[in-house]
Amino acid sequence: MNESSALRSVSLGDGRMAIEGLSARYIQGSARRFRLKAAELRLIGGFESRDGRLEDAQRILAEAHVADGALRRAGFDGEAEAIGLTLRPLSASSEQPRLLLMLGYREEGGSEMPFADAFLAPSVFEALKADMLRGLAQEVSLSATTSLWVREEDRDLPDASPLGWYLAPGSDGKAVVPARGFIDSIEWMPQARPELLAETMPVPHAAADHEADEDWPESSAEQLRKINWSFKLLLLLLAFMMIIIAVK
Repeated sequence: MNESSALRSVSLGDGRMAIEGLSARYIQGSARRFRLKAAELRLIGGFESRDGRLEDAQRILAEAHVADGALRRAGFDGEAEAIGLTLRPLSASSEQPRLLLMLGYREEGGSEMPFADAFLAPSVFEALKADMLRGLAQEVSLSATTSLWVREEDRDLPDASPLGWYLAPGSDGKAVVPARGFIDSIEWMPQARPELLAETMPVPHAAADHEADEDWPESSAEQLRKINWSFKLLLLLLAFMMIIIAVK
């Protein structure tokens, strides 16, 4: 597919995305989990003042890569190489029971660089930090259900096949819309492994042949998937709103 950074109109609706001038169409709600694998963990300590309050600013930094796939920007050539991963503890007063993930690009040194921010429950962060300081956590892997996009023709790829994950383009045609998600699992280990353990997920059945692209036909299963995915997106929005309220 010949993608470029030229400004194009983007149409979004009903969990689908189309970009002017591109034949590919994108959907959300893939059965596959987005997986990151990170190494070179570094603990950063410190405090910061916010609204007259002194807050703990400790975090863990790492260099991450997408496992069994790649992170891309829809409408752009190329893929993200190293992704800057930051693991942060949620506020101790937060009642958020889930682990959260945000993905996108931010400007660093005059360039747009990919990032992933993981927000962990305080108990999870402290357990990771303790093992890291004892030399028992040199590598981290996580899987998440996210609002990232995949190409429609790749939706039913088997787990063994690499999958491209896409960030939606911003309104200016250059920036991207950050993706959010729930972390389903996180694990760490003392030394690098040759590969991540395969997730025991059933391989989705091959989709039936579609009609003409412009028709975008739907089955009952597809409609149910959209309802479930819309509910997950609503939960994501509420979770990140709680984080914003907690830090104010």
